[in-house]
Amino acid sequence: MKKALILAAVLGLSACSTIYEQDTRSAKTELSDTHLAMEVAGIVNKPPYRGDTRVNAVSYDGKMLLIGQAKTEALRSSLVQKVREINGIETIYDQIRIKPPLSLGDVSKDTWLTTKVKSALIGSKKLNNVNIKVITEDSEVFLLGYVTYEQANEATEIARNISGVKQVIKGFQYYEPQQQPAQ
Repeated sequence: MKKALILAAVLGLSACSTIYEQDTRSAKTELSDTHLAMEVAGIVNKPPYRGDTRVNAVSYDGKMLLIGQAKTEALRSSLVQKVREINGIETIYDQIRIKPPLSLGDVSKDTWLTTKVKSALIGSKKLNNVNIKVITEDSEVFLLGYVTYEQANEATEIARNISGVKQVIKGFQYYEPQQQPAQ
C-alpha cells in the first residue's frame, strides 16, 4: 500500500512540468507560489477531501489553478472555499471536475501525454527558450507561462494535435514581442 501511494505521488508530480527550466518569477515569488500550493495540498489530504477528491494545485504569481476531481459538487465547493481563505492567493481558476478520482492507470496515461506534448513543444523553433508549464489531467492539457500571443497559439496548436489529448486549456500571461520577460 505504501509503495502504491509513493508511486501515485511520483506519477502525479511528473504529469506537471515545464519544457525549459528558466522562470521569469523572482525567487521570493517562486517560494511563495510553492508554499501556496503546499497549503492547498495540506487541505486536500485531510478529511473530508482525502479519498473523495484528487486535486492538484499550481500557483503562478499568486494565481492558483486547481485541477482534478471531486466526487460531489458539495466537496468541490467546500474545497474551493477553503482555498479562498488562504492568504496570498489573488485569483483561483477552478478546473475541478465532478467525477470519481482518477485511477493510477489514468494518472500514468496523463504522464505519458505530458511527455508527448513537451517533446513536441521542444521541437518547435517558434518556441525556442520559451518557458511553458505543461500539466495533464484526465487527458486535458493545461498550458501555462509568460508568452507572446503567437507563442501561445503555436503551443496550443501543437498540443491539440497530440494523439490522446481531449482538450487544451490555455492559462498564459502575455507580453508584447518587443518586451522581454523579466529574468
